[in-house]
Amino acid sequence: MTLGKYTKRIKEKYLKTNPIWSKKELVMIFREGGKKIVNQIMQTWETPYMKKLAEIATSQGGHVLEIGYGMGISAGFIQMSKKIKDHTVVECHPAMILNIKERFSKNIKTKRLILLEGFWEDVTKKIPSRSFDGILFDSCPLDKEVEFFQFFPFFREAFRLLKDGGIFTYFSDEPLEISREHMEELRKVGFKNITFKICSIKPPKDCLYWKHDTIVAPIIKKV
Repeated sequence: MTLGKYTKRIKEKYLKTNPIWSKKELVMIFREGGKKIVNQIMQTWETPYMKKLAEIATSQGGHVLEIGYGMGISAGFIQMSKKIKDHTVVECHPAMILNIKERFSKNIKTKRLILLEGFWEDVTKKIPSRSFDGILFDSCPLDKEVEFFQFFPFFREAFRLLKDGGIFTYFSDEPLEISREHMEELRKVGFKNITFKICSIKPPKDCLYWKHDTIVAPIIKKV
């Protein structure tokens, strides 16, 4: 398994699967060999965590990049920031793209929100280096085999896309601290100033992807 890398078949299956929205969560149901696989994309318990990640990503103001949209919780907080000049969202799924266009139609018209459609691997390589003051990465795992590790391949791209002094954060898979593995991956691409805050959260018992009452909010500065 190559961490965070997806085959063409997995990408196509993901794009053809329709999400199920509710006030509580965003879910996708896949079929594999006659089995039903429920993939919880996002739940509303993440709201305080998304607010913290948005605060980190917008702390330098200027131009902010967000990878992944989900239920649009962090996007809403980023748009509320008075510091930023604009907010670029990269999203691949047609249903999420439609939601962005409907919910943020005015913001798109005023170019406060810039929507780039497609997988980040195809989209961000077309963006010039040092384009952003802040980056938030919360791309949904497309396959259980790479759950959470989908952010590792983006670390190098985050370093390239950030301006000097820019801030990078991402949805972590760690409850109490940034592990040695994450530290090594971040330092490998050039990041040196790596800190974090711990957020208290209350995931429900039926949450399949998070079982802790805390989660790390990375604060990674390009110096």
